[in-house]
Amino acid sequence: MPTGFPKPHWSKAEDRNVKKNEAPSADTTTKRVLQSSPDIVFNAIITGIRSGSLVPGQRLVEADLTESLGVSRGPVREALKRLAAEGVVTLNANRGAFVRALNRKDADDLLRVLEVNCALGARLAARKIEEGYMRAEFEAAAEELLSHEARGDSHDFIEARRKFYDVLFMVTDNMELHRIIPLMNIHLLRLQFQTRVSEADRKKRFDEYRAVISAILTAQPKRAGRLMAIHIRRTRLSISRLTDDAFRTGLTRADG
Repeated sequence: MPTGFPKPHWSKAEDRNVKKNEAPSADTTTKRVLQSSPDIVFNAIITGIRSGSLVPGQRLVEADLTESLGVSRGPVREALKRLAAEGVVTLNANRGAFVRALNRKDADDLLRVLEVNCALGARLAARKIEEGYMRAEFEAAAEELLSHEARGDSHDFIEARRKFYDVLFMVTDNMELHRIIPLMNIHLLRLQFQTRVSEADRKKRFDEYRAVISAILTAQPKRAGRLMAIHIRRTRLSISRLTDDAFRTGLTRADG
């Protein structure tokens, strides 16, 4: 049985019903019916990337997906096309589908876009924080992110960072900005280059996080935006100095 893809599940409450051998409620059954087969595949791949079981450059084999998720090839192909349109998957007519691995230009283009939009997000968040909007949620996400400084890099850190940025953009109360930020592409970039971060860069990164968080929590929009732009720009320049092998990922099957 392939192991690269998580079994589809619905909610913690529904999982508890299964564990207790309880029959699912009518509402639960309706929720399951409403989730289409392409959605099941789409969400399973996204979950696999977020959990680290799928990595940049990894091959997504249709047969593995159909067997693991209990769907036919049609929904698998539809989901892969959707993911390709969002820049999460690369489709190759001769070689199949792969979790997207960023080349040098991809990474530079993405980070240039993020520099502008993340700076805007930090400015807007600082203004909303001043009004008391989602302050507790932002503080919790920031605390979780910074707690990883002493723990070292890990998948848990990558997930904490993803949640931090997700909450940051929610705090802006600007759904258009939240919609246009390519969060999954950011996650792929982090996964691909995480092991390339030097100890000096790692320390500098956390110093920058603290400065941005402080500026947002003390309602300094201009300072928050400027510091965020500096942080993203430094990341872009750091990645630009990597050797070519950093942009060549091993292509592996998704079945472990």
